[in-house]
Amino acid sequence: MNGHDAEPPEVEELERVAAWRLRLVDADPADRTSLAAAERLQALADQLRRPDPALQLLWTELSAVGNWLAESDAISDFAELAAAYRAGIGVSDCPADAASYLRGLLQRARSLI
Repeated sequence: MNGHDAEPPEVEELERVAAWRLRLVDADPADRTSLAAAERLQALADQLRRPDPALQLLWTELSAVGNWLAESDAISDFAELAAAYRAGIGVSDCPADAASYLRGLLQRARSLI
């Protein structure tokens, strides 16, 4: 992502999963795991929303790998891996920050190459 791009779709995806986690909390207010996961997901989305030159290289690399996956028809496999990764954030995966999150996406994308 560069300074001229619109908000990355990853922000919306993270917020979508955070909203799902909050619906789980609405159904079971004792679900502290989902509450913590929702907070972590929203924090990651907020970090991705802020301009950060340190993330530029990761965005560029993720875009390049994503383009390659699209050309090789593996993009749907990546979409499934990415969705599972996001669903596990706060439970089985705990990226410390936006850079760690993007590295996690890259790791999953590269597994398909």
